[in-house]
Amino acid sequence: MSDRPDNPLAEHARACDDCRADAPPIAPLAALLDGASVEVDAAHLSRLAFAAVVPELRARAEAAFWRRLRTVLAIALLPLPLVIAADVFVLGWFYQVIAAWLPATLALYLVVSYGAWLLVAIGSAYAAIPLLLARGLPGPEPVSA
Repeated sequence: MSDRPDNPLAEHARACDDCRADAPPIAPLAALLDGASVEVDAAHLSRLAFAAVVPELRARAEAAFWRRLRTVLAIALLPLPLVIAADVFVLGWFYQVIAAWLPATLALYLVVSYGAWLLVAIGSAYAAIPLLLARGLPGPEPVSA
């Protein structure tokens, strides 16, 4: 510290009226400050800082996930009544066409089977929304302090 041309301790002692009057021991203080060195382990400090903020980061990521999920589900559920109405119309049309060629019982069985398949397909698509959203988020990583 004493070897520096811009020694802040010496500059302060020259500029301050109290320090000029009392004449503090600048040389021993400068030698003490020059001899003191602090070993900084940046990796350890980074791990400690990261470990301190992990809970808050995890809470924010979870809140963002639920916000995205609500938004996506709201957008995805908007056309659902239209999709169901179209499916009911198509199933009714299929029943009329198939009943013209096959017995009514067999036509009903085919239409109900196809309707059940449509229900499973639509349900699977809506059930996949949270899974597709969660896939993009990183999983929790173990943090050691």
